[in-house]
Amino acid sequence: MTIAIDKKTTAILVMDVQNDITRMDSEMAVQMGFAQEIERTGMLTHLRNLMDHCRDTGLLVIHVLIDLEAGNQPRMPNRGPFYAMVAGGNVCKRGTPGGDVHEAVAPVDGEIIVYKCLFSAFASSGLQEVLDEHGITDLILTGVSTDAVVESTAWDASDRGYSTILADDCCICATQELHDQTVSRMAMRCDVSSSAELIKAIQ
Repeated sequence: MTIAIDKKTTAILVMDVQNDITRMDSEMAVQMGFAQEIERTGMLTHLRNLMDHCRDTGLLVIHVLIDLEAGNQPRMPNRGPFYAMVAGGNVCKRGTPGGDVHEAVAPVDGEIIVYKCLFSAFASSGLQEVLDEHGITDLILTGVSTDAVVESTAWDASDRGYSTILADDCCICATQELHDQTVSRMAMRCDVSSSAELIKAIQ
């Protein structure tokens, strides 16, 4: 697929690629299947290659990190197994090793970091204001997991008038089947591309 990208109005969102969610030595990452899928698919290598090309060509890189205490969320949901798992706020806690970005895709000096408290990258994060400040209209979506943060952000972005591109091999779910199902749903409202295709398109 040939895809057109204006690097002046496009940003890449690197979402929730934090140690508690990604590493084989994280009980949560293994329990949810994320660590295994990251290792199996080589997702971090694809993402790092894409990020490096964005940096080299001047396309804006924004890191979105989950922090359950971020922003001014008026209330937090408490039903469902995910919220039971993160109860107490110790998962991906800011300032802890588990809350840090995985070293393979860590921010470099000067890159924007925003903190959000729920699934969507826009939830209590100030992301909208950052994008407006930089004149961004299009978003490349990457991160963990496809069926949670990535899909939630895609819905939210669409409702706010942003055009989105899913970097298919820069996201994972707990299983390949779940990832493929999510990509199929998302394909109706965004462009789907690989990191290699995006690298060719960003000049």
